[in-house]
Amino acid sequence: MQRDLAARGFSIVGATVSPADTPDAIRSFQKDIKQDYVIIRGAEEIGAKFGNGPGLPVSYLLDRQGRIRQKFIGQTSRERFEAALKPLLDESPPTAKKN
Repeated sequence: MQRDLAARGFSIVGATVSPADTPDAIRSFQKDIKQDYVIIRGAEEIGAKFGNGPGLPVSYLLDRQGRIRQKFIGQTSRERFEAALKPLLDESPPTAKKN
């Protein structure tokens, strides 16, 4: 999806807060499932700030201004992501404010 929609301004950033997800474990996982996007690591407290439970994948769809527009709990199909994402990609990008 990253490759298919990058030209329209879409990018994926993965995040993990599990202590078991070492840099080597993340690289191995990305290689195994052929991910081509960045994964960042954070402290377990970050998940609590977003209301995530332990072990559940939670995905957030953010707009171009960084606002959370949708939250997906658990595994989510590509079709479901795309159905939510495409209207956001059709929105006009923000323009600079004039003073």
